[in-house]
Amino acid sequence: MEDAEQLNSFLVDVFGRINKIEERAMAGGLGSAVSITEIHIIEKIGDREPVRMSEVARSIGVTLATLTVACDKLVSKGLVRRVRSQEDRRVVNIMLTDKGRAAYEYHKDFHERMIASLVDTLSPEQTALLAQSLAGLLPPRGSSCGGRNQWIT
Repeated sequence: MEDAEQLNSFLVDVFGRINKIEERAMAGGLGSAVSITEIHIIEKIGDREPVRMSEVARSIGVTLATLTVACDKLVSKGLVRRVRSQEDRRVVNIMLTDKGRAAYEYHKDFHERMIASLVDTLSPEQTALLAQSLAGLLPPRGSSCGGRNQWIT
């Protein structure tokens, strides 16, 4: 049981630290105009744009209504825009504006620097072991449940 408690403490601490580092980095580069939640929505859009609102909502685990409210704010901040599909006018896709693309790239660069600084402290074997261990916690891509790790969604 002690190992489980130690692992819990470690994961909570690491997650909290990464969150604080990310918040400071985003505030330093983007100002207070973009929240962490908003930057992660921007990330999902930028990874697949143009993308349907329903796909983004599903990928971040929120309802379409919740994402609509968030996207209304992002549109008013000039970070995303809605575009009707030419193939099916009922479909609304969202895309990044130039300002949104700059925020996306800034956030992506932050993550690349963060991972590079972690990898620099580890041997190639340690890096491979860490990656393999963390990958084992996640469900396979496209799966709706985590199998033995159903608590991670």
